[in-house]
Amino acid sequence: MKTTFSDRKNFIKQAIKPHFGILGIGFAIILFGVLFAFIGFKVENGLGFIIFGGLFIALSLAFMLYTLPSSLMYYYEQAEIKKYGSYTTAKVINKRVDDYSHSNSTFNGGSKKAIETYLYVIAFEFTYNNTIYNSECFFEHKSTYDAIAMHSTLPIKFLKTKPQNVTLRRKKLANQLGVTAKMCQ
Repeated sequence: MKTTFSDRKNFIKQAIKPHFGILGIGFAIILFGVLFAFIGFKVENGLGFIIFGGLFIALSLAFMLYTLPSSLMYYYEQAEIKKYGSYTTAKVINKRVDDYSHSNSTFNGGSKKAIETYLYVIAFEFTYNNTIYNSECFFEHKSTYDAIAMHSTLPIKFLKTKPQNVTLRRKKLANQLGVTAKMCQ
């Protein structure tokens, strides 16, 4: 199954829509920079204007190119999953706890402070078109991690065109476990 050009165009529109504000501000700043650079070219000793305008343009473009691509892809994939996604359940096949604990010390020679940080990982699998797909999801709360038993089922949604693109349905899981949605993050 391949997405049509029309669908891809609609997904791009839906991805850009939440970013109109930041795109508008970014382009306004770029226009402001172009105006300063233009003034610098028209007046004598306008090198300061040119540099100032160039900085406006460069910083705005750098910010937009650094922050927007991942956000645009996220919204594009959400629109794609909304149209072509499928809901099913996946079987829990493994559970593990990743330890990211570290120590933190102050600059003025103070004592080291141990900071315990854990990430609770659930590995699961599901079958689509006689093919088994594996994925993982992460939880911040140990109580939610403990509530999910081995070989139990998790509600998921996946993209029919790319079944390896899987998302855990966290709100549905929260209802299934009887916990608040905040506990399933």
